[in-house]
Amino acid sequence: MHSNYLKEYIIDYVEIYTPMAKVLAYWHAHALGFTVTAYANVDTGQPGVSSYVCRSGNICLVLTSAYPTLNQAVNSDIASFISKHYCGVKRFALQVSSVTEMFRSSVGKGAFPVTYPRKLEDQEGTIEEASVKLFDDSEIVFINRENYRGSFRPGYKSLLHQGRMEDPLLLSVDHIASEVRINESSCWSEYLTNAISTSLVQTFQPSAENNTGMILNINQSFDKKLTLVIAEPDTYLHKSKVQMNLQTYGPGIHHLAFLTGDMIDTIRILSDRGVEFINFPVSYYDLLRKNDEFDEFDIDSLQRHGILIDKEDNTYLLQKFVKPLSDRPFFFYEIVQRVNGYNGFALKNINVLKKAEEIEIMKL
Repeated sequence: MHSNYLKEYIIDYVEIYTPMAKVLAYWHAHALGFTVTAYANVDTGQPGVSSYVCRSGNICLVLTSAYPTLNQAVNSDIASFISKHYCGVKRFALQVSSVTEMFRSSVGKGAFPVTYPRKLEDQEGTIEEASVKLFDDSEIVFINRENYRGSFRPGYKSLLHQGRMEDPLLLSVDHIASEVRINESSCWSEYLTNAISTSLVQTFQPSAENNTGMILNINQSFDKKLTLVIAEPDTYLHKSKVQMNLQTYGPGIHHLAFLTGDMIDTIRILSDRGVEFINFPVSYYDLLRKNDEFDEFDIDSLQRHGILIDKEDNTYLLQKFVKPLSDRPFFFYEIVQRVNGYNGFALKNINVLKKAEEIEIMKL
C-alpha cells in the first residue's frame, strides 16, 4: 500500500497525443465546454511542440502534437506514438505527496521505470515528477505541484478566458478504459495493484451473463476515485471489435468516461453545438419497454436523446458516447451519470445492445 504518498487518488491530468492539438483544443472549448487555460509552443520555449491545457470541472486534459522545424526533426516520442496510435492517451498523472518515495515504492514492487524523479523549475516555482510504464506506449506519472504557483507546469504560459465562460457540463473523470491482448488483462491488473495499489474489484469472464466477446477487469483505488477498466478479447477464433482495434492500433487506452450531473441537459446542449454521438438500434429501446425493471422510466425520452440505461436495484446509470475524436475510429469519450449511488459498469447494457443488434439483423 502506498498510503504514505498516495492518500487519495486525484487525477492531475490526462495527456492526449494528437496530430493537430490546436484544432482539437478549439473543439474541446467550443463544442464540449472546456476552457483552454495554458499553452506551450515556440513562444514559451518549446519549438516543434504544440500543447494546450483544457479544463472542465475537475477534468484536466493536455492535448499535444509535434511538428518539424528548420533546425530539428519532429519530436520522436510524440511522432512515434501518433504513427502507431494516431490520436490517444499517452499518460495520466496522479498527485502524490512524495514523487521520489512513490516512484521507489512502485518500481520496487515491479513497475517498469520510464522517467526517473526530476524537478522542473521556472519563476513560478518547482514541480516534481516521475513516471512508470503502462501497456505498450503509455505511462502513469507521479506528480507533486505543492511548490508551484503557475497555471500548469514549467514551459507553459497562461491563457485567459479561452473558451465558454459557463458552468461545466463535464465534471470529472469517471473511468479510464483500455484494451489489451488476449491473456494480458490479468497481468496488467496485477501490475497496477503493485504499481499504484489499485484492487481488482470485479472481473467478467465469458458466461451466459457475459456474451460481449470481452473479458473485463475492473481495477479501482480504495477511495473509488480512480477506476481503470481493462478489456481483452475472449477468443482468437472470431474477429471481435476489440480484436480489430488491437490489430489496427495496438493495446492502450480506448476511451475516457466523463461524469455529468444532468445527462439529458448535457446531451441537449452538446447536440445544439454540433457534437456527434454514436447511435444505437431502435430495438434496444423496444427491449427496455418489455422489461418490467424499467417501467418507471421515460423510455421515449431516452430514445429521443439516444441515451443508454443500466439498472441495479434502485440505482441506475445513464450513458452516451461521443463519436471518435479526429479521424481515428477507436478512441472516443463516454459521458455517464450515476444516480442513487450506482457503482457498476453496465455489463447488462452491452448484452442488451448485442441482442438488439441481432433483432435489427433479423429484420433485413
